[in-house]
Amino acid sequence: MSASTTRTGRTESRLAGIPEYFGPQWFGSTMGTGALGVALALVAAEYSLGPVATLAQFFVVLTAILTVVFTIPWVLRIVTHPDQVRTDLSHPIRSQFFPTMPITLIVLGVGIARTMQGVLPAPVLESVLVGLFVTGSIGIFGFGLLLVTIMFANDNIGSHHGVFAWYIPPVSHLVIPLLGFWLVENYYAGSALGQFIFVVSLMALGVGSFMFIFFGSIILHRYAYESLPEEKLAPTFVIGLAPTAVLVIAIGRFIRALQAGVGFDLAVEPIVASMKLLAIVLWGFSAWWFLLTVAILAYYLSRRDHPFFFTWWAYTFPTGAFAISAGVMGHLLEVAAFEAILAGVTGLLVIVWTVTALFTTRMILRGHAFTPE
Repeated sequence: MSASTTRTGRTESRLAGIPEYFGPQWFGSTMGTGALGVALALVAAEYSLGPVATLAQFFVVLTAILTVVFTIPWVLRIVTHPDQVRTDLSHPIRSQFFPTMPITLIVLGVGIARTMQGVLPAPVLESVLVGLFVTGSIGIFGFGLLLVTIMFANDNIGSHHGVFAWYIPPVSHLVIPLLGFWLVENYYAGSALGQFIFVVSLMALGVGSFMFIFFGSIILHRYAYESLPEEKLAPTFVIGLAPTAVLVIAIGRFIRALQAGVGFDLAVEPIVASMKLLAIVLWGFSAWWFLLTVAILAYYLSRRDHPFFFTWWAYTFPTGAFAISAGVMGHLLEVAAFEAILAGVTGLLVIVWTVTALFTTRMILRGHAFTPE
């Protein structure tokens, strides 16, 4: 009886600790899960694989479920433990993960748009996508301004704090056009609302692109002149893949939105040609960074150590974005080699996601997930 009571007490203690220690990094897992769903959907469409299409739907549904489940303690923590939230907001690294929540909403919208047409009624699908776009965009713009302001005003931040997680708040804006341009193309082309969504998406693209350049110089300065980060932060190196990969995807959606018609007296064909050239340049950097990530990971494995931390989820979304960008390049240039890269990198992502999910599940079951850091 006493042993049973002890186990019950421990379970209750662990559950009670969830809101207090539910850090902002948890939505990194939903970002990666959603990206995997989209990548699988592209592979299924390219190779006409019905089972893979079903698997893609599964991961999108899983993303939706996890988003709802995670949002409960995420919001509850703001109400019940505001001091911990303020501490995280002022932390030079943990704070950078707050935008992963609204990013997840945009990624989920892209996944639903890609996999749920014909499954959800058209009016429901439109309402869901618009709701995710509005909520996600407000959250991204809001957290972007808040966190960059806190960062600039915080005198306790040094160059040694600069890691690729710093990309998340400014570059989070780059995902907004992925859903915004889709809405313009499929629902609101030629309308005043479509023009508004188009302009907001371009503004987000501008913020994300320039802040990627500005923050990139800061972070690379830190990596060149300081020692490499501790093993826990090693996976954040792969985040360097995401900005240019997402930009390539945005270019693909931008071209389709232009072709659907947005007004503004834009000459579509000259823009399309230049955008294809820009996409090649951007994707080339992503491919180079993918190889550089492999080299840095090999360094950690051979010279230092690389045990499991929740930060392993950082491997998933950037890798998914790189896979999807390869699929976009294949359609833009009509080169089959890009489709093979899409399939290969997606296969790698399935392995990475599965291993990380298993380790995370073990961490939760052992009671190590919601504890003080």
